[in-house]
Amino acid sequence: MTGYAIVLASGSLERLQAVSNIASIAAASDVPVDVFATMDGLEAFDRDRIEAMNFEMGPVAQAMIENEEMDMALFVENFERAKELGPISVFACELSMDALGKDLDQYADVVDDVLGVSGFLSRAEDKQPMFV
Repeated sequence: MTGYAIVLASGSLERLQAVSNIASIAAASDVPVDVFATMDGLEAFDRDRIEAMNFEMGPVAQAMIENEEMDMALFVENFERAKELGPISVFACELSMDALGKDLDQYADVVDDVLGVSGFLSRAEDKQPMFV
C-alpha cells in the first residue's frame, strides 16, 4: 500500500470533518492521499454552501459549531493545511459535476482537478480504499 484513496460521497459535516482529519494526519505523516469527492460529498465543496455553512449536521457537528470554546477548523481549512504538510489531492467527480451543470471554479480551491471514476480508480490502484 502506498497511501489512501478516499471516496467521499457524503455531505454530512461529521463525515467531511472526519475525512479531512484522516487526510491531514496521513499527509503530515508523508502518506499520499487522494480524495474523490462525489455526489453530496462534492456539493459540500461548493463555494456558496461553504460560505452559508449549509451542511447536513448531526448532533456532534451541531455541538462543535455551537461550542465557542472549541477551535474547530472547517474541513476545507483542514484540507488547505494538509496540502502544506504532505501529498494530498482532492478530485471532483466529473459525473456529479455534469449532472449539476457545474464548473470546477464553483468549488473551493482545495479541489485540484476533475476526474471520472475510471481515472480515480487508476490513481487508486495501489492505495488502501476507504468509502465515506
